[in-house]
Amino acid sequence: MQERRFSDAERALKEVKNKKFTNEEYKAGYVNALDGLLLSVRSGDERDFCNKVAFTSENSKNYRAEFKEFSAKPIRTSFDRGYFAAWQDLMQYKYNLEK
Repeated sequence: MQERRFSDAERALKEVKNKKFTNEEYKAGYVNALDGLLLSVRSGDERDFCNKVAFTSENSKNYRAEFKEFSAKPIRTSFDRGYFAAWQDLMQYKYNLEK
């Protein structure tokens, strides 16, 4: 069952990689975050954020707000904004699952 989830995640990631983005640097950051997330979860290393945090609806909501704040900083590059946007999307997804 777990391997099937990874296969689904890899398919979804491939779809994102094949999507057209108006900003390639933003896309690179977004895809980089998703690649890292998949690698982290697959490794199971309990020191990694995704493996050690309890994703309650409240936590997910708070983390999403933090990632949104990170990406809004004017010193961020397009890559950074894409990277944090992927995290925001993940936290929104987790929040929706917990509701």
